[in-house]
Amino acid sequence: MGEWNFHAAEAGIVEQLKARCQSGPDAWARAVETRDVLATVAEEMQVVPAVYVVYDGYAVLDADEQRALLAHRWLAVVAVSDASQGREATARNQKAGPYVADVFAALHGYLPPGSTGALVPAQPPRPYFSEARFAYYAVAFTSEVFHSTRSGPGIIRPTLDTPAAFPHP
Repeated sequence: MGEWNFHAAEAGIVEQLKARCQSGPDAWARAVETRDVLATVAEEMQVVPAVYVVYDGYAVLDADEQRALLAHRWLAVVAVSDASQGREATARNQKAGPYVADVFAALHGYLPPGSTGALVPAQPPRPYFSEARFAYYAVAFTSEVFHSTRSGPGIIRPTLDTPAAFPHP
């Protein structure tokens, strides 16, 4: 068994978003980065519009002493800014709307590296509107990962042609 990277999906999600949001005639994102980059830049200095990929933990969907089915939660946070005063949301909502829709379309159904299942939409946190005239809109997804103490992580999810009820072999 090769080395298992618990967060392998992150790099794939970033690349998927770069391909969709920073390439071609409909490119709009000035940056597609991770939480690490966001943490190093003062809010007033960040480039927008941008997307930041943030790992938000995992849930155990089913498990026993030999097998586990996990759901990793990923956020793709769209950051925008405008000259609206204070926390007025309407202008920022309208500016972010097409970007949020594009991020949703780029990730819904995408199978990231190290995952057993494709990204499935999840309930996102509420948007955040900063005093510095920035707004952050999270698009949330989960991806399933299967792990067995015998065979390690599972990369291929059972299909209708080859079903396997949990616990997977």
